[in-house]
Amino acid sequence: MMIAFGPKNQEIVTDSHNNRFLYRASADEPFQITPIAVKGQHSLVYNPADKLYYANDTANHRIISFSDLSTSKITAETKTIAGIKLNRPHDIVVDPASAWIYAINPNSGQVFRFTAIGENESVLSVPVKGYARALTFANGKLYVIGSSRGRIVEIVDWETPTFKIYDSFAPTKKNGPAGSWSTTGLVLNDAEFFDGFWYATSYFTKSFAKGSNFDENKFISFKTMDDFVKGNWTDLSNLVPTGMTPYYLTVNRGKLYLAIFHHESHGNGDSILQFTPLK
Repeated sequence: MMIAFGPKNQEIVTDSHNNRFLYRASADEPFQITPIAVKGQHSLVYNPADKLYYANDTANHRIISFSDLSTSKITAETKTIAGIKLNRPHDIVVDPASAWIYAINPNSGQVFRFTAIGENESVLSVPVKGYARALTFANGKLYVIGSSRGRIVEIVDWETPTFKIYDSFAPTKKNGPAGSWSTTGLVLNDAEFFDGFWYATSYFTKSFAKGSNFDENKFISFKTMDDFVKGNWTDLSNLVPTGMTPYYLTVNRGKLYLAIFHHESHGNGDSILQFTPLK
């Protein structure tokens, strides 16, 4: 689940549980359901350069592009990029400066770059050392958000390639697809840079917490990557209802948006939270 933004004031919500996108022209209007057929999709981005939407059709192992949310017409689709099969692709982002599009195969750390489906394609194997479901742009750099190890990898140069690796402070050396702070350490869902701080979410949930506190450190903020490595962060989990898992983060027009969902009971409290910095 996530929120994305199209032209003007358009909002698009990815409802992966119900296999649909919801969209509206502005916050003052009701949501409509797009007729585009998808299954278990995780993310969508609008590319102003070609005026197309790009989406990960996750359970169908493909990426699609389309120009209109109100019709079922698909402009292009693919199940491979740079000769590599897509395997449950998750996040997709656009570099606002260059219009490069990036996507990720979460199980392999394979990150794809292209300008449109079938055009200027390449792939990198990023050393996430485990599952990685999210990508983010900050200060002109692409970051790959590693999940089970609580690792963030900065792609310093695509062509070389070179990376900077940031492993989070953790009370345990154990990894997992989900968990809690005291049983697994951070299990990152996403991270975004907003208003001078990084914000990060973790896949903490009751069923994986083994009786421990599944709310602690599930939503944190920190100033620098050095703070992330040393554990010098602020726990913002009280901003998210207890039992809810914080998922994808999105920055748009001076606001930070956070999608949350109920792992044990999908649809029970699933929502988008909006944060505005205090001035």
